[in-house]
Amino acid sequence: MPQDRTLTIGCTFNGTYNSNDNSYGGTMTYRYISATPSMPGVVQSTGEIDITNAPAFDPNEFHKRVDITFVLEGGGVNAPNGTWVPASWAPDLSGDQGAMVLMDVDQNGNPSGPAHSDDVEAKWVVGSPTEIEVDDKNEDKNYYFRPGVVLQVPGYSSPYFISVDPPLVNKGSVSR
Repeated sequence: MPQDRTLTIGCTFNGTYNSNDNSYGGTMTYRYISATPSMPGVVQSTGEIDITNAPAFDPNEFHKRVDITFVLEGGGVNAPNGTWVPASWAPDLSGDQGAMVLMDVDQNGNPSGPAHSDDVEAKWVVGSPTEIEVDDKNEDKNYYFRPGVVLQVPGYSSPYFISVDPPLVNKGSVSR
């Protein structure tokens, strides 16, 4: 019985502070960690994931579906007082998507609405606060997903949420 292919991607949050409006933001840097079967060359540091660059695989052993695990490897931002504020994955704000916002992709390659959990689901990896898995349940669909991180900024009463741009596409060659 074929199994899903897997891909593990390391993520480092590169935070910024804007003193003009006292806001925080940032980008993510990505790196290929591992895959089953091996898929070197499918992840760019900017987050582009091109599964078409993966080597051929035995369809009797693996599905076209690719479950992707994102590992937050660090990063954060220097607050105005010089304090280093580490980033962590955003908590499950929606009740079903972990630290990822998942969107369906229309025929033109644009986000078209929330992805259905019967097709794809983001979930915490049990026992690991740094790992989120995007479970691909429909091998014929592409999805956008956007990582979310939070900062525990000194002086703020609640975590500062940042939705990291650009959104990523699970199987396509271009992220938007």
